[in-house]
Amino acid sequence: MTKRMIVIVCGTALLIAAAAAVGAVVASRNRRQPLPPPDVPVAASPAEVRVKAVEVKVETAAEGEAATASAAVAIVCGEDATTADRYEARNDALRSIARRRDLPEKDVAALIAYLRTADNAMRVERVAALKNDVMNLLRNQDPPAEGLAETLMGMFEGGKHPPAVLDYCIQHLGAMLDELDEKGRLRVRAVLAKAAKRTKLPYAGTALYSLAEDARATPAQDKELKGLALALCKPGANHVARIAAIQLAGERGYAEALPVLRETLLGARRDAVLDTVCIGSIGLLGNADDIALLERFKGDARRSAAVDAAIKRIKGREDIGTPTAGKEASLTLRPLLRAVQPHEIRSDSFGGLGAVPPDKESIVGGNNRGFATRS
Repeated sequence: MTKRMIVIVCGTALLIAAAAAVGAVVASRNRRQPLPPPDVPVAASPAEVRVKAVEVKVETAAEGEAATASAAVAIVCGEDATTADRYEARNDALRSIARRRDLPEKDVAALIAYLRTADNAMRVERVAALKNDVMNLLRNQDPPAEGLAETLMGMFEGGKHPPAVLDYCIQHLGAMLDELDEKGRLRVRAVLAKAAKRTKLPYAGTALYSLAEDARATPAQDKELKGLALALCKPGANHVARIAAIQLAGERGYAEALPVLRETLLGARRDAVLDTVCIGSIGLLGNADDIALLERFKGDARRSAAVDAAIKRIKGREDIGTPTAGKEASLTLRPLLRAVQPHEIRSDSFGGLGAVPPDKESIVGGNNRGFATRS
């Protein structure tokens, strides 16, 4: 090989080695600094990164909260087979969303659909309590759930719900009277009047008080209320409803109820709660001629407080020449019921008071009026 050829070969080898070295350096740099994907900005400032991260977190929290509410609603409505017959689990689920005022429309629709359906998975009193709380939740939505009044009226007319559930429907309809337009108010009043005419059922008394709460009632409607109350005061009406009617008659000054009240106290059959409300209403409606009748119960520890208060009211009115109590002079009879022994009072139809046979277990509490209120 000539000297010239040796030089050429050596030069070529050196060039190949140099190129290989440069390629290795470039590859090493590429491995340390990979190129970003084409859809991601190459130079994003820290501020921009932080803003995007916060936005993602807010969206995730909102979606998670909605999903949690929907899951709770499903349990409340009995859609979860593992908890459908467990009141505690369904009640806890309802409590978890009880303060929500902005439930999604699909959850509101699911709750309204649940109200319409019969729930046979639990005992009646537990179903009634759960549905009452569902009604409260729906009424507390902002704005209130659309179609709730129509749903409650439909439940009453449908005939497939037990009286305990219907009692709650009537309570809520009465509480909604002032929230409805005139057309809606008249429709609700018609349902309440129909309920008050069912004198054999305990919710007739609830309907009576619901009508009495109508702040926009006309004189003609007040007259209708009076007729319904006097009908429920008579013997033969449901015991709970009759007690509510007698109490309302005293508060409203319906003196036409006096003959029935006197006959009840003169009768041979005794009932501590019924006697107490009759004594209280006679105190609001009666006159000096009724004092002798009232004094017959003065020695009874369970009725003596009611007797003393009634006689005091009669004497006070006789002194000022006021023949009847009326709205202005009426006082609630609830304090008079405190004189009745607890074992003689029970909560009937979730709010009414009634006498209990001495051999039956009783629950103290309840309120004839028992209206549901918005918190």
